[in-house]
Formats: sequence, structure tokens, C-alpha cells
Amino acid sequence: MSHASRQQAPKPVAAVPVLTGSGSFHLEQSLSPIFGALPDDACAHWGRLPVLEQAFLESRQNILANEIWQGTCSLDEPLSPGDEGGVLTVPQTIFNLVNIMVGVGALSVPYALKMSGYSALLLVVLVIFITGTTAKWLGECVDMASKSEHAEAVPPSARDFGFLALASVGPRFSVFINLVTVLEVWLALVTFMVMNGVNAGLVWPDSSPASTIPVLGAVACGLVFVPQHIFAYLSLISTFSMVVAAAAMVGATYMLRQWADPYEHLGEAALLQIWNIPRSVGIIVFCFAGHPCFPGVRSSMKAPSKWKDCIYVSFFMAFVYYGSFGFLGYIVFGPYTAQIMTDNLGSIPGAAHFRLLASFCFLLKVQLTVPLLLNAIVIAVWAPRALSPQWPPLRIALVIFIGTVTVLVSLCLADKLAVVASLAGSLLVMITSVLFPALVHLILWRRYRAERIDLCMKVQYAVVFLFGVVMAVLGTTSAITDLMK
Repeated sequence: MSHASRQQAPKPVAAVPVLTGSGSFHLEQSLSPIFGALPDDACAHWGRLPVLEQAFLESRQNILANEIWQGTCSLDEPLSPGDEGGVLTVPQTIFNLVNIMVGVGALSVPYALKMSGYSALLLVVLVIFITGTTAKWLGECVDMASKSEHAEAVPPSARDFGFLALASVGPRFSVFINLVTVLEVWLALVTFMVMNGVNAGLVWPDSSPASTIPVLGAVACGLVFVPQHIFAYLSLISTFSMVVAAAAMVGATYMLRQWADPYEHLGEAALLQIWNIPRSVGIIVFCFAGHPCFPGVRSSMKAPSKWKDCIYVSFFMAFVYYGSFGFLGYIVFGPYTAQIMTDNLGSIPGAAHFRLLASFCFLLKVQLTVPLLLNAIVIAVWAPRALSPQWPPLRIALVIFIGTVTVLVSLCLADKLAVVASLAGSLLVMITSVLFPALVHLILWRRYRAERIDLCMKVQYAVVFLFGVVMAVLGTTSAITDLMK
């Protein structure tokens, strides 16, 4: 296809694959059935906003950084429905998937072990098996949905959760899953603000969440207006900060002369506390909130047939990361494990420098993620118009309003970080990462696959649906009860 013919074609809102970002998932694109499709030229200005990194759905890097690295894409050339645009190699795909899943959610995983005991490590394995299975199914869903009547109007790179819902059930289901995604992003935003209030208190000991959360919230609102091509480089700093912070935390724990070793003090209670399992599952599932990114990453692969291999490798790496972090935090701090692990570093003698470095780097990481999530919500509510100012006064006021509401909610929940994460994981991420992919896969399989569902797949469906429904009900009920206390 020539450049001229590409320019004459209608301009759908299309995603371009990201090398080290949160896949090709773009919330403003996904939410168009609710708030209306974006204007043609909006893509050139704002149509490629990456969001949702994971563990807690965080963003890593946007399109321009990938263009600089690859030299293969242009913001002025939207893809037409016939463009495949696969540019990601297998290693790049794995790196994208790991970036989506691995994040600051690890700070709360030790607390999940504190609540349920060492058995929570088995929950990590179970959650990874469930979410890994649904991730593989999403790749098959993308292929099967390409046979639907709606596929002709949507380029492969733009086939997100909204498209899968439309192809499998219909427009109302698409609206539903988009609303769930918005709520998921907003609760992630609340969680991050609470988390940064804790980290700020460690960096500036004389401060309190009542002062740091509003200040950091105001800074995040200001960063929303930073051009995305600049934020591409800030996101690289964000990713590097997380690596440094994790290394500093590990270094700090090894300076502790005596670890808590919970089993010696708690006995069997350190192994299993069955009544807390739904709470722990919610926190762990919240770390795997990146599934809405996966269809875009899958569509961007040079070799889509390698999708399952990429899932196996990336989810194994996620297991090593979260399992190691959770086990280390719990065995070191035991019954004193805090809701966010950086809070425990203050109890380690001689680890002041490690504590300060870890807290500052995590604060920087989260602070550079919050504006992307906030911006995505703003776009979902009020998409920018073509040939109009990007930030008219009322749209600026909307940013301030959403930021203010989020800050106020974060202040009210400042001491309930784990509860908010558990609620989001049990109620919302359980839908997007577990139940929705399984349901769409089942519907599309029956519609477009000639072969029957064998016994092995029936068992997988049963396990996924049973796990998703039971843990969603029990986890949401437990989280709401804890919020009311």
C-alpha cells in the first residue's frame, strides 16, 4: 500500500505497538462505545496514550519512544483496516508482557502472605496458572474475532477488549467491559496515591499523608499536561527507578541481623489462615491487571504463533518476581509485615540509606505513572476534539476535579491500602483478567471453531469460572466488610 493511498483512507483510531510499554492498549480507544469515537485527527495528538502497568496496571513508555528505537512508525500515518503492522519480535513481546505485569504491586504481596501464611505462595501459583491460561485464550480470541463481521472496520492493532466484547456478545457487553476498565484504572489511581503517601512519609519523615497526598496529587495533575513525547523519556526513568528500588529493598533486608521467621513464632498460623484467602487472592490478582493490554501486544507480533511461548516465559518471570518478593518480605518481617513493604524498612538498623533510596525510587516510579492513569480517565470522559485546543478551560477544570476527588478518596483510605487493592482485584481485575477472557473465548470458540471442546478444555473452563466467581464474591464481600470497619 502506497503512502498516498494510506493517507486517503479513513483514519481509524489505531494503536501502534510499544517496545517497552503497557502493550498497545489505549483506554480512550477502548471507551469510544461509551463516550463516542474520537475525531479523525485526535489520533495524531492524543490517540496513543499507554496506560495500565501491572501488577497494579502501570504505564511504562509511549509510542514515540518505540518509534525512536524502531524507526518504523509514524504518528501521522494511522493504520488502515488491512494493515497487519507486526513489528515485535519474540524477545520484545516477552519484554512487553513482563513490563505490563511486573511492578510496584510486589510491595503488597508480603502482606498477602502475612494474612494467609506461607500457603499464599500456592495462591500466587494458582493465580498465575489462571491468568496465564486466560492470557493464552486472549491470543486465540483475537484470531477468532477476526472472522466476525465487525473485524472489517477495525484494524488488527485496534482490536482491544471493547472489540472482543462486541464480536462475541454485542455493543452492551462492550460498554460494560469498558466501564469496568475505567473503574479498575481509577481504583489503581487511588491505590497509587495512597502508596505514594506512605513512600513520601519515609522520604520526608516529618510529613504526613494528609499533606503529602494532596501535594503529590497536585503535581500529578500538572504532569498531565506534559507532552507525550517528553513523557516517553520520563517513563524510561520510571522503569529504571523500579529496578533500583527493588535492589535497594533486597539490600536493606540483608542488613537485618535476625529475620522474623514467622513459623517459629506463630506455628501453624504462619502456614495457613484460611479465612483470609479471599483477601490475599484479591491482592495477588491485582498484580495481574494487565490483560486489557494483551490483545494489542498479540496483534503487534511478527510471529503470532509464538504467543503461547511468550506467555509461558513472561508469566514464569512474574512468578519468580512476585513469589521471591513475597517470600522474602514475609520471612524477614513476619507478623510485623506492613501493608506496603517500604514501611518496614524503618525498623532495620543501619539501613537508612537503603530505605531512603528504595522509598524515593518507588515514589518516583508511582508519581510518573499516576498522570498517565489520570489522563486516560480524562480522555474517557472528554475526548479531545479535532482542530480544537487540546486543553480548553473546562477540560482543565475536569482534570482538577477528577484529581481532587481522587485525592479526597485517597485521604479517606490512607490506612486501607491493602483493602483497596484487594477490592479492586476481587471485583474488577477478576472480571478483566479472569472471567471476561474465559467467557469471550468460550463464545467465540463455539461460534468459529469446527472442533468440539474436549474434556481437558472443559476442565480448564470449569476451574477458571469457579475460581473467578467464588473469589470475586468472597473477596469483594471481605473487602467491603473491611472498608466498613
